[in-house]
Amino acid sequence: MKAGPKGTLSAPPLDLRRLGRRGGDRCIRFVERYITVPKGTGARKRMKLRPWQRAIVRGVLDEPRPRQGLVSIPAGNGKSTLAAAMGLYGLLGDRVEGAQVLVVASDERQARIIFNTARRMVELNDELADRVHVYADRLHEPRTDSTFMALPADPGSLQGWDPSMAIVDELHVVTDDTFEAMAARAGKRDRSLLLAISTPPKTGQDDSVMRRLVDHGREQADPSFYFAEFAAPAGCALDDEQAWATANPALHDFLHADALRATLPPKMRENAFRRYRLGQWVSQDDAWLPDGAWARCTDPLRVVPDGADVVAAFDGSFSRDCTVLALATIEPRPHVWLERIWEAPEGRRDWRVPVVQVEDAIRAACSRWRVLEVAADPYRWQRSLEVLDGDGIPVHEFFQTAARMGPATARFYQLVVDGELTHDGGTPLARHVANAILREDSRGARLSK
Repeated sequence: MKAGPKGTLSAPPLDLRRLGRRGGDRCIRFVERYITVPKGTGARKRMKLRPWQRAIVRGVLDEPRPRQGLVSIPAGNGKSTLAAAMGLYGLLGDRVEGAQVLVVASDERQARIIFNTARRMVELNDELADRVHVYADRLHEPRTDSTFMALPADPGSLQGWDPSMAIVDELHVVTDDTFEAMAARAGKRDRSLLLAISTPPKTGQDDSVMRRLVDHGREQADPSFYFAEFAAPAGCALDDEQAWATANPALHDFLHADALRATLPPKMRENAFRRYRLGQWVSQDDAWLPDGAWARCTDPLRVVPDGADVVAAFDGSFSRDCTVLALATIEPRPHVWLERIWEAPEGRRDWRVPVVQVEDAIRAACSRWRVLEVAADPYRWQRSLEVLDGDGIPVHEFFQTAARMGPATARFYQLVVDGELTHDGGTPLARHVANAILREDSRGARLSK
């Protein structure tokens, strides 16, 4: 993009006579004639719409044209590229004088993803570049005074516009006020269109605008509303590649199966995988274990006899956090239980962990069972671990670093999901397992409080 004032564009209007008069087929011909893929698979080649993309285009642009539309689709299926191509059609090919194509998202950065894709499409095609002024914040076609812009999701910034085509990106994070402000602006023209494209939301969000529109679209009773949903069957296995193909129309095309395999749990939380990769609605996104997985491992009748070989894990705190002593048997299907837990009484801000009592509880466990190892992070408990080691207790320092906690988290997840361990069903342990959150960063995935 060149800085400074723009020169006069002298190129004649695009010759669109062979595209047809109206409808989705006109848009399809426009895209396949003028749009170049800006990145990824097929980059710098002429865009060729797939059958499922053509179905979306026809659904929102065939006559009688619906006023609103929603496409719910997993990540990675090129929704931004398709939206940008349709937006350029709205700018240049839809036979609208003074067209206003507006892209709205949760914030301006998100909205500019589609805008920047459209900008690059213009730059890659000489016929478009000769007819469109490219500015930092908009595309402008001077012959018809038509504009393509990205706007922040601020209801105030949407006032005064008269969009011929409005595109809402990632509807699941757009507020009701923003969507309603955009919808109110998009009714001034006889053939205006408001199209939302989104993955499912982070949680069920029964009161969200996307939830309401999905429920409305599933009824298939409103001809003014186009709805397309790409989702895997409910309850499908995460590694069911046939379900992947159902949810992801671009799979084995420009969406690669190994990319989905690389994000299977535990590298991605199950509910996040179901949203982003399977297009499914989930009830809770922060849970790191699948619904019911921990409960299915319950075996309250199992008794560990005195003298059995076990290992112990000790996690010590100082005041407001919990201190726990957990044990597990050593066998192909280990049994896990919470031997002792120390928690601050509600409202007691002056409470401190009873250190001597904790040390005595570890000694008592080692007297009752044959404890082969007591794994513990020495942070703030170095003295106690030295005392216990002096008593002959097999203390093993386990620093809770990312390098150690990542593999430990992954292994524990797999044992629970596969039912390869049991536990006593105790409420305190279940509560702490349920409250654990998976932290994901460049060092991997591991449990956090």
